[in-house]
Amino acid sequence: MRVEKKTLVFSAIVNFLVALVKIIGGNIFGFISLIADGFYTVSDFITDILAIAGAQIGKRRPNKRHPLGYGNFEYVMQMIMGFMIMLVGIVVIFMSFNITYVKPDWLVILVILLVVVLKIYSSKMLLQVGKKINSSMLITSSKESFLDALSSSILIVVIIASYFYNKADMIGSIFIGLLIIYQAFKIISQNGVLLIGENVKDAKIEEALNKIFRKYKKIKLLDYVLIKHGSYYQLILNINLNKDYTVKSLIKAELNIKKEIMSKRLGIKFIDFDIDSKIRN
Repeated sequence: MRVEKKTLVFSAIVNFLVALVKIIGGNIFGFISLIADGFYTVSDFITDILAIAGAQIGKRRPNKRHPLGYGNFEYVMQMIMGFMIMLVGIVVIFMSFNITYVKPDWLVILVILLVVVLKIYSSKMLLQVGKKINSSMLITSSKESFLDALSSSILIVVIIASYFYNKADMIGSIFIGLLIIYQAFKIISQNGVLLIGENVKDAKIEEALNKIFRKYKKIKLLDYVLIKHGSYYQLILNINLNKDYTVKSLIKAELNIKKEIMSKRLGIKFIDFDIDSKIRN
């Protein structure tokens, strides 16, 4: 727990510095998409802070007032985080329509490359520590850091496009705002289901999952939780990774697995991964 908390604090510091560099750099060079991406990183910073608080309280022992423990507190914190992130996304979109076109300086690319390097370093560090202490929270944070680095890299394309089309900066900013809102909606809906859902088993779904995971030599399905919510399901997959797995490989595998599961039309609407990084024979 102590190592996990220290690593999350490190991630929060990196996200705060990266957000600061993006927002200040965007203002200096008149590049609104970079400012919007800075707010995206702010949402990662908020995620880290709430993850620290949620993990700290969620791991408290049961008592007379809470005989079942504080496990659900993490879900509540994640939902609060989701609403805060959604507000950030809405502000970014409204800000996008008030952009005064300014041709961005090529030096802004150096700022973007700097933040991409910082986020990739943070992502690799989170993944390494997450595997070492078997923390799915850190591994998930590493994936979020990698996606933030990817979104920042896309801004280079926006810069080039802005020299030929003066609305490119606005479009890039709106895209980032929509991306933030999508991430927020996903956080809110998934954690809402976890709070009120009903755990079930389904032989057809289990058979389909086993068939899909046979294709992946470096990923093993250890267990799954199927939560029924009305007419659809929330699926949480407990998986084991090979020690040489990278963040990029993990994201690609998760996307492929999700795509295959969704194509089966099993009534599964949300899919999440609980990663066990211990090596098993």
